[in-house]
Amino acid sequence: MNLHRFIGAALILPIGVALTVATYAQQKQKQKEAWEYLKEPAFKSAYMKALGPKANTPWIAKRDGPAPEDKFVTVAGQRYVRSAFCKNNDCNNNSAVILYSPEKKVVYGTIYEKYKTTLIGDPPEAVATELSALWKKEWRSQG
Repeated sequence: MNLHRFIGAALILPIGVALTVATYAQQKQKQKEAWEYLKEPAFKSAYMKALGPKANTPWIAKRDGPAPEDKFVTVAGQRYVRSAFCKNNDCNNNSAVILYSPEKKVVYGTIYEKYKTTLIGDPPEAVATELSALWKKEWRSQG
């Protein structure tokens, strides 16, 4: 009887290890890149809502100008996807940084248009302060 238990355990153990490895690999594959979140309908909806009247400004609505790579950042203890972009051929005068929380489906941002800065999405004070710092780092630290 002990031999049967030993053989059973010897057969089950490798299967359990294989399933654990497969589950870990699947979880690793499911982890999205920052930019992938910005392709989701939930982002687009939250972004347009946050933009309000700015949704009528093509370079802002489409986010199709020059942009550094999107990345994950932690602001005020929350994880966000940070996206920075600017208007084609006019980055110095028209640029933005937005933060998207995939978990909360909310967008906050700062948009700079010819010497005027507008916050979008009604960010909490700590987030608004960090948005300003992120914008300066992205658009005013070069050169």
